[in-house]
Order: sequence, then structure tokens, then C-alpha cells
Amino acid sequence: MAKKTGSARSCEMCLSWSVLYGRRICHGCEHWKYDYPARGVCPRCRHEAHLNTEGLCKPCLQAIRVEDDAEWAPAVPEAPPRALQLTIGTYRHYATQARKIVHGESGGRGVNARWRRMLSQQREEPAGAAVLEPQVWGQLPLFTLPRTLTDATVRALATRTVSGWDQVQPVLEVVTAERRLTRAWYYRIAKMVRLALAVREADGFATAPETLLRDLPTNGDTVCLVLLRAGLLAPPQPRQLPRVCQPQASDVTPVPNSWFAPRQCSDCQAWMPGRRHAGFLCDPCRYWRERQQPGDCTRCRRDGLPLRAGYCRTCPPYRDADRTRPPVRSATQLVIDLPAGVGAPNLPLQADDEPLPLPADMTPATTVCQGQESLFTMRRNWSPVLARLRSRPLGELPLTAAASALVEDFAELRRDQQTSGLRKNIRTLTILGYWLGVENAFHERDIHDLAQLDTHLAAKPVCQFLRARGQLVDDPELHRDRDLAWIETALHALPQPVADEIRTWVDVLRAQAPRENEPRSWEGIRRYLTTLQPTLTSWTAAGMTTLREVTSDHLHDTLEDLAGTARRQLATALRSLFRALKRKRVIFRDLARHLAVGDLTGIPRPVPSDLLAGLLDRVETPFARLTIALAAVHAVPAAEIRTARTADLNLARGTLELRRGLLRQTLYLEELTHRLAADWLAYRHQRWPASVNPYLLVSQKTALDPDHPAVHRVTLGQVVLPNGPTLDRLRQDRILDEAFATGDPLKLMRFFGITEQTAMRYVSTAYPERTAKLPR
Repeated sequence: MAKKTGSARSCEMCLSWSVLYGRRICHGCEHWKYDYPARGVCPRCRHEAHLNTEGLCKPCLQAIRVEDDAEWAPAVPEAPPRALQLTIGTYRHYATQARKIVHGESGGRGVNARWRRMLSQQREEPAGAAVLEPQVWGQLPLFTLPRTLTDATVRALATRTVSGWDQVQPVLEVVTAERRLTRAWYYRIAKMVRLALAVREADGFATAPETLLRDLPTNGDTVCLVLLRAGLLAPPQPRQLPRVCQPQASDVTPVPNSWFAPRQCSDCQAWMPGRRHAGFLCDPCRYWRERQQPGDCTRCRRDGLPLRAGYCRTCPPYRDADRTRPPVRSATQLVIDLPAGVGAPNLPLQADDEPLPLPADMTPATTVCQGQESLFTMRRNWSPVLARLRSRPLGELPLTAAASALVEDFAELRRDQQTSGLRKNIRTLTILGYWLGVENAFHERDIHDLAQLDTHLAAKPVCQFLRARGQLVDDPELHRDRDLAWIETALHALPQPVADEIRTWVDVLRAQAPRENEPRSWEGIRRYLTTLQPTLTSWTAAGMTTLREVTSDHLHDTLEDLAGTARRQLATALRSLFRALKRKRVIFRDLARHLAVGDLTGIPRPVPSDLLAGLLDRVETPFARLTIALAAVHAVPAAEIRTARTADLNLARGTLELRRGLLRQTLYLEELTHRLAADWLAYRHQRWPASVNPYLLVSQKTALDPDHPAVHRVTLGQVVLPNGPTLDRLRQDRILDEAFATGDPLKLMRFFGITEQTAMRYVSTAYPERTAKLPR
């Protein structure tokens, strides 16, 4: 008679995993269904099932006894619902059946009294967070994490009964007497022993492993000795050398491998529990390997596996799915090998069955279900993907219906974009939808890595589109300040401890600011560090390990070959560096405090009148005319022109408010600038009616950008005056003209918002005799 085999599956009634033989429900549920055919909603777990006369389902009745749930045993009306724990590996065991809880006066008086006594004890316990709550004995944890055990944990266990303490206490008395130690030592070690026993209960171990004692705050060695004598400490797992490093002969008997840890089958990758197998193969794979020859599987492409008709043991069940949809060549379901019976059945393969033909080009694996996240995240290498797809036209890539709809929505949204830019964005989104699918969100790092490999791909518009649809996972590293990222890179290039000293200086500069309650910008700190970088590199290359070794000769040698602006900038940066290090007590003396910085030798020069004549007539766009008017008439710096906001322009009152940190300066527009500003607003609304960029001046790239950036300074200079005077020269000419007309530095400060030193510099240029130093 052939041996009856079963398969591992979940019971349709209680959902417990077991080995079932030709049926869909377990042995216990068969009797339960026959005894209690009535169905309803269980009040404890809130699931629909067959209920007994007490109104409970079979899993809840088992859980009440296992968990000592005294609230639901006597059916307390205000008892809250409970969650059920998944059961694995029960077969023809008494635990698959559920005994009725007796509530009547006859035959169950002692049982009811026990449940009532347990309920009163549980209610008398103070409510609070559970500390090292005991778990089911012998249950293997899915994840093990190191615990943080403190004195608060010991205090929480002071009044709790810990299993195994009656067995350990006599041993602890003997150890105390042998070492002639005090009772204070006994009580201190007793606390640690009780803590170790509580952790053992929380992990469900019958004997505590040696690694458990590493989490104890103190006295781990003594606790190990006490538990070892009491027989509650598991033997340590042996540490064996690799096979290539083991000696050829040994005088002692080798230590056998530990069978207690769960492991994964090396053939089918199924997880099997410990205590059963001495090797790394499950029973079905061991039986399969004895009868089949190894080779390369046709479906999953793994090599060295025993094959039958070209397939390994785990791939035949997926053949029907591969025929109905594009095959997922390397995807198989993770399996748990149960401690009883055999694994899932394998579909029989006929001898004349031919392996499924392989496609000419493998299609990428799609996600199994929406919302599924990857177990391990790694940075993708898109080079092989582009090498495979570079020769294929964009329209030949097979996309799903959802991916095609996503690409069409993007093309409709960007229909007013230039043809070349739109083609780059559509190609990028098509490759992403083809290779990764559109069921889950895209990672921003993947999109940027893909676009960096080909000039015909673009990342930023695609990321903005996906972010607006909620399908993008942002990468914080890509949104860091550009100047801050450069500073961090420069600091990593310096050796220690020079890098730490420079970082201290950067922190001091960040705290200082030209205006109150405003941090110094990373752009200004970068300019300082750019000036210092060649000097620091030369010093470290010469063997200098810290800035404390810098002497006055080093400083003078560094500045000796420089002159003009370069010498002034380096001297200013060195004085700032050593002043900050002296303030933070990193160095003992500020050797750079006496470095001569000097004054500005250059004077503002006016723009020739032939260049100013007809300047507005030579530019063609309203953008350029308004920019020239703000710089040449109102002396607005180029940085403030770029960051001026539309909401700060009031044409009805004829004013434009400039934001300078927390300060504000109001410009009163004359007739020319007022007309140019009105013309620009009309042109902007006609050209980009859907633009919500808050800045007054926008370009073709920034008008519809969802990130709302300001116009770049390079773009501003090229659009306005590609071959004429710069905006800074126009601004200097306007301030100098006002200085010639008034000669009053206070008016210059009030009109143009400049500092006292700058105003005096322009007045001195216009009237040098007024500021000449007369001899005494």
C-alpha cells in the first residue's frame, strides 16, 4: 500500500499551518465543525466562525487556556477583544482540539473559582507597560535585537515571580558561602540573576544562551557561573574554522555542529527550524538530490541543482503561471519547512515535456503586489540596462496599461515644452516604467543615476511630476545645499585633526551673521574656504598635522608672493580662522591678528556716456529692460533683482519692496521704471499664464518649474547685456552720479541702502578734497 503523503497548508477555519492529508481543514476543526455547526461573529476575535454554546470560536477557546485570559474565561461583559496568534506545526496533537470552559454550578465549581481568583489577581496588578513579558516556551523569535537593561528594568521585576528562581537560589547561596562574600553581594547578584531569568522567559528559551548575558548591566561572569551550575545555561555554540583553514589531522574529537539554530535549505531556500536536520538540506531536497543529476535550471537560472526535465525541485509549480503571463525567471515564493510531514507537492512532469522557450530579451521582474517594499535596498547600476535598451526604439518597449497612462499624462502636462526637452523626459519615464513598473513609488536616487549615464535623459522634470502624483521617494542627499555639500567634501579631503579644526571654524562662522537673528550663508563660508584651501593643502602636504604648529613664518611666507585682491582675501580668511580657533580654545595664540589686510585701493569708475546712450533701445525683451532700469536707475544689486518678488511690487502705489534679511527697503518707482514693470507683468501673464513662481523675474526654465527657483545669475547677465557693461558697473555709475550731485553720505545710505563705509567711499571718489587728511 502506498504511503499517504500530505502537504503543508493553512487550515481554512483556524488559519493554523499544519500538514493536511487530503483535506482543507485540520483534524481539530473537523470535530469542532461537526459539534458546533452554527456560525456567527466571535465576540473575542471579531471573526466569523463556528461558535460553541458559550459563543466562542475554537482558536479563542484555545487562546484563553494558553494565555490564561481570565477576563474571557468567565465571560466578563466589559472584556475588550483580543488578537489571535498564528500557529504553525500542530498535527494530531491535543492542542488542535478545544475543551469547553465550564460555567455551571455543578461539575465546574472548582474551575470557575480558579478563573475568578486569577481574574482578581490580574486586576490587582498595577497597570503599566509590560517589562520582559513571558512568551510561549520553545517559540523561535523571527528577529533578535540587543536589549537595553537598566536599573528601572530591575525595579520593575522586583515583585514578579520568575520561573527558575527556586532552582537558582540554592546555587547562589552555595556560591556566596564558597567565596565568603557579604549579603550585599548576594542581593546584587540575585538581581542580575532574576533579570537574566526574566529575559530567558521573554525569549522563550528553556535554557538561556550565553549571548543573552551580554545585555546584563554588570556581573555577567558571575551570573553565567550560577546559571551553569543550576543547569539553566545552554552550552556555547562552537566556533569552527573554515574547511580550508582546518588542520589535516586532530588529536581530539571534533565538536559537532549545533543543531539548535534555524537555517535555510541550500537548494530550495526554504527556512527549516532547528533540532531536526544536521545538514543544510531539507528532507524533500535530500531525497531529490539522491535521484537526480545536477545542472542549470531552465527557469530560475541557478546552477548546481539536481534537475528533472530541465527544472529544479521548486520551479515546476510555476510553469502554469509562466504560460499565462510573462515569466518571472528568478522569482519564487519563500517557503517555511514545517517540523512535521513534507513540503508542498510538486506537479508531475511528463517525460516528453519540453522546457519553455526563453525569450530573446528578458523582461524585468515586476512587483508581486502593490505596496510591497524591498527587503534590502541597494543602489542600482543602470549601465547594463541602457546597453540593452540603447539599440531598441522607444516605441517598442512593452509597457503595461498603467505605465502607458503615466507616460501619456506626463506628455499632456508638458505639451508646451520644447521638443528636445520633452523627448528626454518621456524617454526617461518610459525606461523607468518598463524596467521598474509603476505599481510602487520610484526612488529619486534611481532616476538621477539613470539620467547621469546618458545626455538624452533628464531627471528633474520627471521627479517633479512623480512627486506631485505621490509616486516618488525623496532622497535627502539630493536636496542638500550645494555649498554645504561642497564644504563637506572639502573637509573630508583634509587629514585629521586639521579637518576637525576647520569644522570648528565653520561652525563659528555659521553662528555669526552680518544681521541679527540670521545665520551666515553657506555661500559666504564657501568663499572663505575656497580662499584657504590651497594654503591648507600645502601645509598638510609639508607634514603639518594640526594648526597649532603654524608659526608666524608660515603666515608671512604664504602672503609674501601675493598682492592686491588675492592677498587681501587670504589675509582676511586667515585672520577669521585663527580668531575663531583662539575663541574656542583650540590654539593658544592668535598669530594672524597682526596681519595687514589693507584698504580697498580701487575706486568706483563711471560708465562712459557713449555706452549708456541708447542702452534700453539695444535690448529687445521686457525682461532685459526692467532689469537695466532697476540697476541703472535705482542701483539695485543683481542678487536682489533676482530675488525680488511679485507680491512686493505695487503698481497702484508705484513702489517695490526689497527684502534684505529681516530688513525692508522701499523703492519709489518713477515713470520709466513703472512703465517697464507694467510691460513686463503683461508679457509674463501672456507668455506663462499658469506660472505661480513667486519671483518677479522668471525665465523659460523657471516660470513653470514646480520648485519655483529664482533666475540664475549667469542667465541674468547673458540675457540683459551679453556684450555691454555689467549690472554691477551700472549700479556703481548710478551711486557715483548721486554722490556727485549731493555729496551727502547719509542720502546715499537712505536712497540705496548701502553701509556707512560704502557711502563714504563714493563721496571720497566724487569729492576727494573733502576727506583729505590735513597735516596737524
